[in-house]
Amino acid sequence: MSHNGIARGGKRRLTRAVGTVALAVSALLPAQGSALAASQDDTIALQTLDDIVKGDYTAATAHFDATVRRQLPPDALKKAWRNYEAQFGDYRSHQNPKDVAFGQFTVVSVPLRMAHGPGEFRVSFDRAGAIAGLFFLKPGT
Repeated sequence: MSHNGIARGGKRRLTRAVGTVALAVSALLPAQGSALAASQDDTIALQTLDDIVKGDYTAATAHFDATVRRQLPPDALKKAWRNYEAQFGDYRSHQNPKDVAFGQFTVVSVPLRMAHGPGEFRVSFDRAGAIAGLFFLKPGT
């Protein structure tokens, strides 16, 4: 026995067993797993928010679909964010995103902490992973 209570050679068997369980679990997940897609959507949503907060509105539009790009070019996005901060106060921080499937879209809501109270950043993603909607909201809207 080793000092951690596992018999010699047991670590190798334990490692194989853990690997087998991991493979079995991954086989149960869908081929295009929603957890993976949600994670990618969360990453893009948070990067977009970060670009907006930093004032890099051109970078913030990088994942917009053609319609959102036309309706919300960098100058319009800047104006929308400034109007939002005028109402809710300066951005302070955000919490973890929450994802909801809605028809053919994944909606990512990011709770915001603004100087005058809570807010919400909401981004809708189409199946291709492009941003099909972007909103600055009061929480729970």
